[in-house]
This record gives sequence, structure tokens and C-alpha cells, in this order.
Amino acid sequence: MTQIAILGTGLIGASIGLALKANDRLDGIDIIGYDREKKNLSRAKKIGAVDRSEKNITKAVRDASIIVLAAPVLANHRMIEEVASHLNPGVVVTDTGSTKAATIKVAHENLPEGVSFVGGHPMAGKTEVGPDNASAELFQDARWVVSAPSWASEVSVKAVLGLAEAVGAVPVIMDADEHDAYLAAVSHLPMLSAQAMFRLVRRSEAWPELGQLAAGGFKSSTRLAATDPSMAYDILTTNKEQTVHWLDRFIDELQEMRGQLQDADQEILFQEIAQVELDYSAFQIGAF
Repeated sequence: MTQIAILGTGLIGASIGLALKANDRLDGIDIIGYDREKKNLSRAKKIGAVDRSEKNITKAVRDASIIVLAAPVLANHRMIEEVASHLNPGVVVTDTGSTKAATIKVAHENLPEGVSFVGGHPMAGKTEVGPDNASAELFQDARWVVSAPSWASEVSVKAVLGLAEAVGAVPVIMDADEHDAYLAAVSHLPMLSAQAMFRLVRRSEAWPELGQLAAGGFKSSTRLAATDPSMAYDILTTNKEQTVHWLDRFIDELQEMRGQLQDADQEILFQEIAQVELDYSAFQIGAF
């Protein structure tokens, strides 16, 4: 029987467990859940995301063939350090964190010889957290980035690719630094932008009136301001340089738009707005 240890049974970890249990093609898997939050662990067991729950992290990984780190990035780093000396040769360790280079570095510095680490990042999620929001369909047809360092074994890479496919995702192999640069643009920057927009309006003296008027446009534009604080902090601190790079480029873009408004050239302004709408519509239907 293949034993899989899921360390972190929140939204992502519990959804992985549910998706694996829902896969009729998988036989003989035993899923062990661990979480520092007893409530998460209890709920994950109750909804059937894990077969067994374990309050001791070293016991949770003792007989595992695959270990999935499914907590915020810095918590994943701490768990690597905690379990490193308790892992047997041949074990495959992967993660679901939103940044890859920093985690691969921690894994390389701590994991013993014979234990492979292959980074993973499912491009799926919700602003809601916890196992009560988990779903077996969360990863269906979603991209699952796989970042394998040079020292990872071929067997371990295949195991992580297989894990991604088993939960319904589409695996995409990508270099860790490349992943972090791209995600800073399409994930981390939008989160910061939403926080900045909401913070700007919320701090206004007119907030009581603004809050009453804020409707769908404002709420959808600021949705990512509801990102779990621990996850947001870990993302930004472990991918600081790339995020600052894209933040600077975003500021330049805003300055250009500001200039277009000030110039009041109606034809150019309309052309820019129309072009963005065309490009966005093409993006929405997958015409890159």
C-alpha cells in the first residue's frame, strides 16, 4: 500500500486528499494527514480527505512514500527542517507553495541524501481557507507547475507528475526561477494591487459613504485583498525581488495611463481602452 502524508490539511491539502480518494483508478493508497491546527486536522478526517490523522509530524511521515507540504511557504520550510532527519531513502517530498526557488534551496540544505524534493504549485485555489472549503474538483484541468532541481531523481519527478494528474490537474514542467518571475506578474502583483486599492479607499475619510456605494466592480477588483495573511506574507517575503520588479513596471504603466488622461487626447485614449478590451477578450477565450 502506498502511503501519502499530507502536511497541512487546509484548503489545498484537504482538496488533494479528496481528489485522490475520488480517483477510481487509484488502488491501495493510505493518506495520513498532519496539521498544527487541530481543528483543520479533525475536519479533514471528518470530510474524508485523509484516512488517518496524526498529531505528531515525525510519525506522520514515518512510512510515507510521498510527502506533500501543503501549508504556507514559510511553514513548509519549517516542516522540511522538522522531518528531514526522520525520512528514509527513496522518499519523495513535494509542496504546493506559491514560490519555488526559496523552498528548493531549503530542501537542498536540509534533506538527506537519497531523499528527493520536487517543487509543485497547483494553479488553483480560493480566497476562502480551511478544509470546509475543500473540493475534489478544485484542481480539475488546472495547471500544476512542477519544478524539479537538478539533484531530483527521475523517479521522484515522475511521482510528482503522477500526483498532479491523479488529482485532475495538467502538469507543466518549469524552472523555479522562471516560475517565480511569472507568478510575480500574474499572481503576486494582482494581490498587492487589490490590497493597495482597498487600503486607499478604506483609509479615506469618506469610507462610510464609499463603502455603501462600492458594488460589483470594486468588490471583484479587490477580491484578492481577502487572501489569507500568512500565505500572502510568505509569498511576498520569499519572492520579494521579482514582485518589486513587476510592481515597478505596474507603477510605470499607471503613470502612462495618468498621462493619457491628462493629455485629454480623446482619440488616443479611446484606442488604448479599446485595444485593452480586445486583448482581454482574447485572453478570456484562451487566444494568447
